[in-house]
Amino acid sequence: MRVMVSVRTDESLPPCFPAWTVELNNGDPAAVDDEAHENNPLVPFQPLVVCLRFLGVELDPAILNGSSKCHRYLSWSLGLFLLLSNCLCNIYNAILTRNQIAGDENATVFLLSSIDGDQHLPITKSTTMSWNLIMDYVNYGSLVIGVHTCLFILSRQPKWKSLLDNVQQILQEFPELNKTIRRLTIAGLFIIFSEISFYVGLSFSFMELNSGDGQLLHDLLFGCFGNLFLFYPLAGLLLFASIGWTVAMAFRSFGQELISKSNTRSNDDEASLNDGSHLMIAKWKQLHILLCDTVDGINDCLGPILLIWVSYIFVGFIAALFYLADEVHFNSALLLYPSWAMLIISTVQVAQHLLHFLIITGVPNYIRREAINMGKLVKKVNLCDSHLQEQVNVLTTQVSLSLPRITAMEFGDLNLSLIPKLIGTSLTYLIILCQFRLLEKN
Repeated sequence: MRVMVSVRTDESLPPCFPAWTVELNNGDPAAVDDEAHENNPLVPFQPLVVCLRFLGVELDPAILNGSSKCHRYLSWSLGLFLLLSNCLCNIYNAILTRNQIAGDENATVFLLSSIDGDQHLPITKSTTMSWNLIMDYVNYGSLVIGVHTCLFILSRQPKWKSLLDNVQQILQEFPELNKTIRRLTIAGLFIIFSEISFYVGLSFSFMELNSGDGQLLHDLLFGCFGNLFLFYPLAGLLLFASIGWTVAMAFRSFGQELISKSNTRSNDDEASLNDGSHLMIAKWKQLHILLCDTVDGINDCLGPILLIWVSYIFVGFIAALFYLADEVHFNSALLLYPSWAMLIISTVQVAQHLLHFLIITGVPNYIRREAINMGKLVKKVNLCDSHLQEQVNVLTTQVSLSLPRITAMEFGDLNLSLIPKLIGTSLTYLIILCQFRLLEKN
């Protein structure tokens, strides 16, 4: 396990001291703090924050701490009620699936014939398919309940407020990022609602196909309600992507600022150079520390969410591939689902898992790449004064020794190199499952 070298030095300012205070308001930190309180760090993420607020997760510490006790109690009660409803709904679906697979007398379990869609035959049980289906439901329930719990607890943790303070400082330093992050958040919400609408619409279509069976209608309605809780893990993933993208674009803007200001300083006379360069280099050091601290905050606050997501994708990707292979090779259908529906669901799930995994690994990879590019730009900074150039060289060393890394709670770095591992692991287990399936059929 690698340990990131700290970039903090004796020259580092206190955590409450903004990185650019050396240049603003004549060195008065109180004036900067007043301005910081006027700006909400969650403004670019406001669409997502509002949606989660109505679902019992309050991500804005200012509202959570500044509101009345009655409001805080109602917010906490709503969040706890929805969390318990989420748990009960997914546990019910898992038990229902287990009873269907076990052939409970009260469960209606049929297999749609691939020859005649109107002919119903008793299901030929497959142990491999049964265990795969159970693991798939448990995996999904762990994702929905786990991420929902993390978000509910996260909003009340001091480390979340610290991360938001860092994000606020980044957006103050690079205000041009606000519009981009807001557009990213809105686009992410559109994708989330599209994914949820697909599963809910599919559940409603099954209700219409089985409208004559009251018990089946009740079960599918409960499953449809359970699909709505998918918003929580997808919202957690969007929250990570938005904050991570903010840090990555800040590294890029920082690199551009390095080149532009260093070129400007090189054309100034020696007197003005000595007056402003010390403050400029101090700001660069503090801004670099701020960005690294923000990455550490992402690991501390969102690391559990990322770990749950990575585990879910590995298991879910294997299950979705097996559903496709079983349907195509063995020409059978899953419990209660027609053949065409199983193909559609499995194909969509494979695409979703790849998209979600690309987000989880691509954002950290983008952050690290921009940090490396920024380090290369620092090396190109040349100042006339030897003492100032020595400080720039120290900054270059700090950047090279403290490249940001996002991990799943220190179980491993998240980057694009995990995609081949996902595919290789999934194919290995898929071959094993198919071999068991062949043995059962023979």
